[in-house]
Amino acid sequence: MIISDCHMHTTYSTDGRSDMESMINVSIEKGLKTICFTEHNDHGAGFFENGDFIVDTDAYFEGYRILSEKYRDKIEVLFGVEIGLMEKELDFFDRYVRDYPFDFVIGSSHTAGLWDPYYPEYYTRFEDTESAYRYYFESELKRAGVYDCYDSYGHLDYALRYGPGKNSCFTYEKFADILDPLLSTIIKSGKVIEINSSGYKAGMNGPNPAKSIIKRYHELGGLPPTIGSDAHETGYIAYEFEAVEQLLKEVGYDSYSIFRKRKREEIKM
Repeated sequence: MIISDCHMHTTYSTDGRSDMESMINVSIEKGLKTICFTEHNDHGAGFFENGDFIVDTDAYFEGYRILSEKYRDKIEVLFGVEIGLMEKELDFFDRYVRDYPFDFVIGSSHTAGLWDPYYPEYYTRFEDTESAYRYYFESELKRAGVYDCYDSYGHLDYALRYGPGKNSCFTYEKFADILDPLLSTIIKSGKVIEINSSGYKAGMNGPNPAKSIIKRYHELGGLPPTIGSDAHETGYIAYEFEAVEQLLKEVGYDSYSIFRKRKREEIKM
């Protein structure tokens, strides 16, 4: 049983729709034992120059500190962040994650170059969807090769969530020449990948990343992944975790990872 949700956003994130205390209370109702808030910091992404998706970390930490103490006898609440990996922001994020007492850091690629695959305009820049996905995975490989300040690589196939046809045209074999080095780089650096259940919500019939990516990650010797719903409101906390557990067991895992004070621990399912 998965009793930890380690990817959650509140109104401290630009796109969060539920406040922190509500998220905690619903997590308790759902029987979770550990949660980790991972508010967005996409510092350096050009289209966020107005401050969107850059959390006020001081205010966030103070809110977290008060509520984690208030509910300490009912649920463990951890302090995390989701950073938007950008090649030119390497030094900034190295300093940033040292300046705050994070338990857990997700490194996510919300862009390829300066373009966000969330927007349909991203795909019009390429001759076909496969080329758009390939460019995205190539960007991730570059970032995985230079970043060391994260713990888990978030929603590794993020672009599939929003591309034309979503993951219907995706097969691991089409992109193995990029994905094998990407997964190997993550594994060799001592990091893990995240299983993000919001893929089910997006109509992908599975999580991000796809089962074929998780399977290959396991074959290459990847440590147990972290698990997160990527919930931005209370209704999606621990979303489809039973399906995630079944998938992980089919691939060969009997545990998953959580991070406390940036140290990895394994939790049996």
